[in-house]
Amino acid sequence: MKAARDDPPDGGMGPGGAKFLFRSFQRILTLNTAVLERMAQMDRALGGEYVFDKAFLESAVRDVCSLTHRVAYQLNGMAGEGYVALYDAYLAVKDALEDVLSGGMGPLSARRTLAFDEIGWEMEPLAGLASVGLAVLGRKMRLPAPDGLAVTVTGMRALAGQDRGAAKAALAEIKDAVAALYFRLGGARTLELSLIAAGTDKPGQILASSLADSPEQAAAAVQAFAASSPADARLAVCLRPKIKGPVEGSLATLAQSPGLPPAMLVHASPPEGPPTGSRFFISRIAPYELVSDGRDGPWPVPRTAARLAELGLAAERALGGPCLLSFALDPGGSPWLTGVEPLVSPFTDSGEDDPGQPGEPEQALLAGGQIACAGVAAGPVVLLGADTAPASVPPGSVGVAKTSVPALATIVPRLAALLTEIGTAASHLATVARENRVPAVFGLKGATSLAPGTMVTVDADEPAVYPGVSASRLRQAASQENQLRDEPEYQTLRRLLRHVRPLNLIDPQASDFTPERCRTCHDIIHFAHEKAVELLLSIDAAKGAGRNGAGSPRRLREDAPFVLSILDMGGGLAAPSGACGKNRDVGLAEVTSRPLKAFLDGLLLPAARRQEPGRLSLGDVFGGLGRTNAAMSGPAGLAGLNLALAASDYANITMRLGYHFSVVDAVVSDRPEHTFIYFRFAGGFADGDRRARRAKLILAILDRLGFSATLKGDLVVGKRKLMEAGEALTVLRILGALSAYTRQLDIELGSDAAAERLAGEFLAASGLDGQSPQAAS
Repeated sequence: MKAARDDPPDGGMGPGGAKFLFRSFQRILTLNTAVLERMAQMDRALGGEYVFDKAFLESAVRDVCSLTHRVAYQLNGMAGEGYVALYDAYLAVKDALEDVLSGGMGPLSARRTLAFDEIGWEMEPLAGLASVGLAVLGRKMRLPAPDGLAVTVTGMRALAGQDRGAAKAALAEIKDAVAALYFRLGGARTLELSLIAAGTDKPGQILASSLADSPEQAAAAVQAFAASSPADARLAVCLRPKIKGPVEGSLATLAQSPGLPPAMLVHASPPEGPPTGSRFFISRIAPYELVSDGRDGPWPVPRTAARLAELGLAAERALGGPCLLSFALDPGGSPWLTGVEPLVSPFTDSGEDDPGQPGEPEQALLAGGQIACAGVAAGPVVLLGADTAPASVPPGSVGVAKTSVPALATIVPRLAALLTEIGTAASHLATVARENRVPAVFGLKGATSLAPGTMVTVDADEPAVYPGVSASRLRQAASQENQLRDEPEYQTLRRLLRHVRPLNLIDPQASDFTPERCRTCHDIIHFAHEKAVELLLSIDAAKGAGRNGAGSPRRLREDAPFVLSILDMGGGLAAPSGACGKNRDVGLAEVTSRPLKAFLDGLLLPAARRQEPGRLSLGDVFGGLGRTNAAMSGPAGLAGLNLALAASDYANITMRLGYHFSVVDAVVSDRPEHTFIYFRFAGGFADGDRRARRAKLILAILDRLGFSATLKGDLVVGKRKLMEAGEALTVLRILGALSAYTRQLDIELGSDAAAERLAGEFLAASGLDGQSPQAAS
């Protein structure tokens, strides 16, 4: 029977088939959400939302690893095992997590010394917090911090042990490492050495310090540290050049003092001479003004105080809690970080602060949404977009965005708080906010109505946004964070999350967006999602009715500007009735695919069609001959085929309209992070100038619709992600109308003025002249 020939034996569910790709993509979305939700649960436990034990940690690791592996498996199924290296990345992360659970010190645990450029956050149990902090803050976060090296726990144990051969080898290695550091620094320098607690008892605290002027003196100082310590102690040593300046001091990133909101406390003095230093407070809220002077003194200037505050908050977020930073000012007055350790107590010598009784109830500006990261912060409002440059965002701002796009991840460390109108707590950006301890509320209606520059307080615990600086809320939140978290389970969870939640791969177009660069579970699932979308977009709808398809197409029975056939991939069309129902035509009312139905609503609008006949010039005819021959030489039966693959929440619409080619690919989900729309347009019959004008017209309309769009010749490509379902459907209706409106429009675009006029007509007709798609709906 003919029907048997039209329907592939596997119904399109075989590898590479349209149904197979779509179902695999759906599974990846579901699995990614499950991973992000498990990450969020681990983050909430770290934030003290509930008590947890070792069984919780083991269960969390088991779940995250299993889900991440399944994501890699599904992607390789879609890609024909094209990303096998992703399995290797997964196994490396899994081994690291299991090592943390077992109390290990990581894959480099045998090393006795480590240069700073070899050190990452996950090496804290091996190298100590001071070395890890200075290394990562300086290299990864590009903060002013010196180069250096660490003598690891392994190296210290070799020096403290009974094996003289091992101790001798460790001393020789330390001398060589110091010589290599001098080479990197461009010559010998005085070195500052700090003995660091690297175990679970007082982790990160600096226990002793020393100076050295040569590799031999440095090795002798380290040996003296080891000789005065128990052989089995977990100790490490941080070595870095001594930075000399007119002022040296310390910065406690959180300080509580009666009569002040939570602030930062600075002690500063000249490096030599009598103790004529200053003690003063800096506000934790941008623009980081001096709020109290403990003693009069000639320093600091406001610019230096603000820079110190920025460094302190950046370090605090990176380290996961309040910390004590050592610093030195260079001759130009710029601060350099010279040491890092955890803050023992945020209270000043005036005694513990009482947050006091709450004042009069405050009227919230906005309320609702999802808690992406708990906490309270204040700052001036700044509006963010996917193309906002991080350097343009003032540190300490309250970032406000329409959607929680991953592109904002590089901006998060600069923010005091983050608000988005669209997004969920189980999203990539929410994980980045939690990693950086930035209070965040997603799905907050009306967030973008906040005026830029307005000072607000974000209470993500409620969640709500209040006008001005709410000192009582800030004090109460700071008091709740003052509990020391030195329990072994807490330290283990913090280490586990460093292999799970950081998102290092952000830009899918970057050359290093590869499986080999995946370092965390978050990297793996984000990579898989982006590549799965690319594979989904590669579905050739023209082959949908054959080997890669899902059955026989059914023709749309409507007054459309062109013939369109629809393939049901599951839930895209109402169930046919009657013996011949499977092959009969379908009406718009029978289309149950949400994205396809929305697109067709716009496509079928009579007002969207150009009624004036196109007029071809001789140049247009000659300009179109090459494309005519190319179209005629294509595979038989494909020229002019307009086909839609439809599922309940998915549509892939391929239109070959005469001499141009257009694709719309969309997922519309009730979860904004799963929703995306892809649009591609190319070609035309008119000459190159007119085709270019139509492409620019389409590009302008896509920009107004909120797409990230590019133009190359007459090829326009646009992508948009993270939308509420209602807004996505509105965008698809407009794209449907645009497809009808621009058909053969290139023939009418004889001038740039004509292009501007026609673009204005469409924008006005679609309600986009001065409005967003959401407002137009």
